[in-house]
Amino acid sequence: MQDNFQVTNSEVQQVTTDECIIGQKVYGKCRQQDCLKPLDSNTIPTPGMIQIDSSRSGETENISGGGLIGTIAPNSIIKFDSTVSGVQLVPNTFSVSDIKVLSIQPSVFSQDGFYDVTIKYTFAYQINLLDSNGDPIPVTLGTGTTTDINAFTTYTKLVPLFGGEASTSTVVTLNTLYDPSSVYSQANPYTLVEAIANPLTINIGTYVVGTETEYHADITIGLFTIIKLFRIVNMLVASAGNCDVPVCDPIQPGDPCEYFNSLPFPFDDFDPPSSLV
Repeated sequence: MQDNFQVTNSEVQQVTTDECIIGQKVYGKCRQQDCLKPLDSNTIPTPGMIQIDSSRSGETENISGGGLIGTIAPNSIIKFDSTVSGVQLVPNTFSVSDIKVLSIQPSVFSQDGFYDVTIKYTFAYQINLLDSNGDPIPVTLGTGTTTDINAFTTYTKLVPLFGGEASTSTVVTLNTLYDPSSVYSQANPYTLVEAIANPLTINIGTYVVGTETEYHADITIGLFTIIKLFRIVNMLVASAGNCDVPVCDPIQPGDPCEYFNSLPFPFDDFDPPSSLV
């Protein structure tokens, strides 16, 4: 008996065609590797150091006692006296809690099509104030007490990127599952920001304010980030793998955080590799 099914070619023949799609075209993109560090009274600024504030209270109520100086309101810097011998990060509490694009403005000093993008990163975590024995010190929170203090740090970044040009009089309507009746201006591009951050160190910072000395919780943060400007366009596409992302301009020379800057950029965390060919 003869088989009716015959395979004449062991390789699957693929036919490719051009397809017109509505897509999000990336006009400008960059990556940055920033080492963020508070600058206390004993630290000498060095080229490339990116300064951030000390830890602020992320609690929704006031905290006091336990070596704290006065009452610390929400969003205020956590200040304490010399009775606090150390500070530590509570394990597994650090995260990038929020990324906000504050503004996208046409660049004043660049050619047409370039934009100044202002981005605010927020890092949330918990800290312990430690006594001379290395034990967490309880502080008063509202009507109770706690040893794990919710804290946060912010970092605002300005990046110039090419975003293309469009007429200020052009508007577009986009009906989606989540927003069925929306009208957008095409003047400014959209922004995509991705981030991976890790705490590098945490220590007590010494700050001289007038004739008084106060102490803060100072956390050093390593930030990897990718920023892209894109527009919704019609296009013909053909995929050739993940995009190459150049370093943001201007580059920070002589960054003192040598260990952090020696780390390879974690592309696989932003674009997980696939085992499919």
